[in-house]
Amino acid sequence: MTAIISYRTNTQKIPLGFKRVLSPEILKDICVRITGQTDYVIEEQTDSYNKGRLLTVQYNGITNYVSLSETKIDGRNSSLQSVPTALNVFYSDSNPNKQLWYYFLPYTGNPFTEYHLVYYRLMETAGIKFLNINNYYSLPILPYGSVDELIKERSDNQSSNRSNNSSFVSKTADRIQLYAKTYGANKYESTVFGVALSKIADRPIDVFAVSEQDLTNLPASSLRTFDTLGNLSVYTTSLKLNRTISEGDESLRLRSAAYNYNLLNRIGMKKCAICGCEIPEIIQGAHIWGVSEIRNFESINDEQKYAHAISGHNGIWLCQNHHKLFDSAFLAFDIEGRCLVRRGIPHEHEEFIQGSIVNNHLSTSILSDDFKFYLSQRNQEIDLHSYIAV
Repeated sequence: MTAIISYRTNTQKIPLGFKRVLSPEILKDICVRITGQTDYVIEEQTDSYNKGRLLTVQYNGITNYVSLSETKIDGRNSSLQSVPTALNVFYSDSNPNKQLWYYFLPYTGNPFTEYHLVYYRLMETAGIKFLNINNYYSLPILPYGSVDELIKERSDNQSSNRSNNSSFVSKTADRIQLYAKTYGANKYESTVFGVALSKIADRPIDVFAVSEQDLTNLPASSLRTFDTLGNLSVYTTSLKLNRTISEGDESLRLRSAAYNYNLLNRIGMKKCAICGCEIPEIIQGAHIWGVSEIRNFESINDEQKYAHAISGHNGIWLCQNHHKLFDSAFLAFDIEGRCLVRRGIPHEHEEFIQGSIVNNHLSTSILSDDFKFYLSQRNQEIDLHSYIAV
């Protein structure tokens, strides 16, 4: 049986670009790896619809979508921007007899940085199989077995390279959250994150499309893919909005999403600043200058109030217990970040609270000038003389 290989001859920027890159040797290699035999014919497509770096191999009633790497890899996304397009084309095909692959073309550069390896695991989790990675990389690429595993590796990767902070994954007791930028190259990886999460999620997923500039949502093709998967709900939020900070359900949801995104971006993944707990379901963003105080502050306008309410400098991660103790003024912080316990409470309560404190001083990375401003606003409402340092 003869395979049919179809592809657009033109790349997005270079006329006949694919025709030049896809040599008979490469096409034969792709054919053999997918079909187990060498016979193929080529169908050159001339349509102008951008399908990224994608070709198809029709064989034995199965459509095989093959996403191709770049041949020159300069940055972290340069070999991967076609992958989301391939995913979206794949999911737009209602034929159940299909498979999705990734093929490394001969390249210059390094496609095996820590970032790339995390991305390849996401691709495996999303259902993309690698045709020839063994030619270039000796270790196996394994899919993520759980959302917790994905969060942990993503957190480690982002901690070692802050430039990777574009998409974040977190959890609450009943939902999974994907905070996804809608602009630049970051919108591409958001699609792969969403599809991968849908495969391993044990609860519904909220996708918060974090908009900036003029791009207010993820690409329409990605939204259609998420709709097909069925367990993702997409919400559009903003890092910068001219709006009030009312407590309506939708307003609160979007304000909280922007706030959590900014905390993740500034101080990293969820970890209680006081006890070090890292169970994401019970870690919350704790405002330093409270939203109700911001709302009642008359000398600033609504846009400024919203900016303060979602600022990543206006908060820390706290577990539910320490968040409640902080909001109830049993705990406080002085301007140097020292943890304080209120005097005059029952001795057994003081002992319990002090025993729960692992970190008696906030990390210096948290203590920005803006953070200290918010802390001074909060501390105007309490008497620090009635507290004792831990």
